[in-house]
Amino acid sequence: MFSGQPNSSEIICGSATATGTLITIPAGKWYTGTLTVGASVAAAGNSAPTVTTAGTNVAPAANSIIGKVAINGLLATTVVDSTTTDIIVLAPPENDVTLQFTAGANGTSYAFVNGFVF
Repeated sequence: MFSGQPNSSEIICGSATATGTLITIPAGKWYTGTLTVGASVAAAGNSAPTVTTAGTNVAPAANSIIGKVAINGLLATTVVDSTTTDIIVLAPPENDVTLQFTAGANGTSYAFVNGFVF
C-alpha cells in the first residue's frame, strides 16, 4: 500500500449503463481501482457486458477485457449477477487512454470504477 494519500485531482471514478467511455486515464499515469460489472435479464436471452482498455500503447494491451460478467436469462425469471475485481492500467507518457464499457445485448447492464492515478 502507498504511504500518504492521492490529491483530490488524482481520484478518478466513473459509471456507465450505456456503451461508451467509463473513464480516461491521463498520459504517463498508472491507474488502480476497483471495477464492478453487472447485468440483469428479465426474459430469455443472455447478457455479457465488458470493460476493455483502449488507446495507443496502453497496458494491458488495447481491447484487453479487464472486467466481464455473463448471465443467461430465463423465461419469466429475472437473473442478476455482478463481479468485482481490482485493476491496474498504465497510460504511456505520450497519450491518454480509456476504459471502455460495452453494454450487454439484453436487459440492463452497468459498470462502475473507483480508484486513483499515480
